[in-house]
Amino acid sequence: MHEFDFLGQLVLIGALAVAIILVFQRLKIPPVIGLIFTGILFGPSGIGAVYDQKMISTLAELGVVLLLFTIGLEFSLDDLKKLKKIVLVGGFVQIIATGLAISFLSYWFMLAIGQGITLSASVFLGFTFSVSSTAICLKILTDRDELALPYGRIAMGILIFQDIAVVPLMIGINFLNPLATPSFAMVFKKIALIGLFATVIFFCFRLLMPKIVRLIASLHAREVLVIGALVICFGAAYLTSMVGLSLALGSFVAGMVIASTDESRQISMSIDPFREAFSSIFFISVGLMLDVKMVNLPLYVSIALLVLLVKGLIVAGVSLSLGNSLRVSMMAGMALAQIGEFSFVLAESGLKNSVITHEVFQAMLVIIVVTMIVTPAMIAIAPKFADQVAPALGFIPLVSRDSSNPSVRPPDSTIICEGEIHAAIIGFGINGQNVAAVLHATNISYSVLEIDREMVKVMRKRGEPIFYGDCTEKKALIRAGINHARAVVLGISDTTAIRKSIAMIREINIKAFIIVRARTLDDVGDLYKAGANVVVTEKFETSIQIFSQLLNHFTVAPELILEQQEIIRRECEKIFLRGNTLTLEK
Repeated sequence: MHEFDFLGQLVLIGALAVAIILVFQRLKIPPVIGLIFTGILFGPSGIGAVYDQKMISTLAELGVVLLLFTIGLEFSLDDLKKLKKIVLVGGFVQIIATGLAISFLSYWFMLAIGQGITLSASVFLGFTFSVSSTAICLKILTDRDELALPYGRIAMGILIFQDIAVVPLMIGINFLNPLATPSFAMVFKKIALIGLFATVIFFCFRLLMPKIVRLIASLHAREVLVIGALVICFGAAYLTSMVGLSLALGSFVAGMVIASTDESRQISMSIDPFREAFSSIFFISVGLMLDVKMVNLPLYVSIALLVLLVKGLIVAGVSLSLGNSLRVSMMAGMALAQIGEFSFVLAESGLKNSVITHEVFQAMLVIIVVTMIVTPAMIAIAPKFADQVAPALGFIPLVSRDSSNPSVRPPDSTIICEGEIHAAIIGFGINGQNVAAVLHATNISYSVLEIDREMVKVMRKRGEPIFYGDCTEKKALIRAGINHARAVVLGISDTTAIRKSIAMIREINIKAFIIVRARTLDDVGDLYKAGANVVVTEKFETSIQIFSQLLNHFTVAPELILEQQEIIRRECEKIFLRGNTLTLEK
């Protein structure tokens, strides 16, 4: 046979994937599910047409590396510093709590069904299942433009720690091997060397990466830019793998370092096509791994659902303990409930070290794949599910409606009295802070509601009239004075939370003038129906400013310019639904 016969399999898989995704799009099913379904169809559980799974797995791993590199390009080191509490505390607690909980449940469950399991095997199962899927979770959150939302940041922080934790987990398998007696001194030495080399590589990245990127970009040759970007991505991944860290973690760190440079956008655009192609192969490979007899499938699905429940509850509990709202915590739990791709590596290592049997290994693979398959749907329904369930769970002690200490409350001069002219700002990111600065400069009183507890602490020290709370909770809105505000500005980007917040505001203050920020044109109509007075679409406002300046240059009357702005804002959804050709009716 020809040595490139695997190309025929790739062509066959690609063609079928396109057809399946087209059908799934008509059914409004995420493309990721279509890719996984393609793998299942061609894999051992389907027609078994793909036999070179090793090559597919290699390409899939490259896809994960590229995916994490491009995400790193959008996620700078400054962003990572803001997540240090989630990474160091939340990630550590999540790994330990999940590992111990699943270890206990797996030991008890196997005894209950009459299948004994050793203590070391149950511990191995617990900590192998404690790791979530970085590739799937971040891919879906990025596609949904939700990585910057509060629950997206929580997911990102915990995933970063999990990727780092894979190294000690791999080393820890040696202690579970019944046929070996590893030395604690040797293990400690190995971890110390990994930490030392990882630190050296990281500082080399920070020192050399920006200079290399600027040199490549200065050549003004697209071919060089593409090749250079791939060399940086895979080179960083290879260097970190040499010291025992994961390929994906190395590429992610390299991307974060480059994110601080002006050329990061060029680098990202140059490798986007490669990322999409290879990451698609990764999702297909997930389906190819599924090899299960139908008689055992109900049992494996039941175990997978139990794992999803346990992991989701633990992640939500960790998020709550760090001061996040119940709604955000529930969404984070649903996003991270699945088992990750690195669990495949841990499972193989456990099999090689005689910690588990081949039957347990096959069962683990099926359980992992099942949790991955349902993840896109779980993330999609997370906002609505949290909106429905969170109010009913308000009795939980960890759910703090307002943990602020009266001794650190805003000064009296910032407390808004009923009847006073003032505006309320929901969300104190860049947009919220700019609005607050203008209101302060024009002597208009305002209050702020923010869900980020650290942001609230910092801004209160600066004298800002800011309150901690979730904008989807009526008590939080009232505490921030929104019940008697003349105007409310929603500067957050979570569309589901915005809709629910508008409904709450209308219940407590029907006369409020509500200005809303929308991420896409698709949301505009729904937000107006929800009760918003003005919906500002981020990207669309740029075009409005351009034509306004153009009309002003041609000395068009200001009243006419304002009229055209209002027409475009109100009719933008209808206009863009007509297609790419814009037709103006007389």
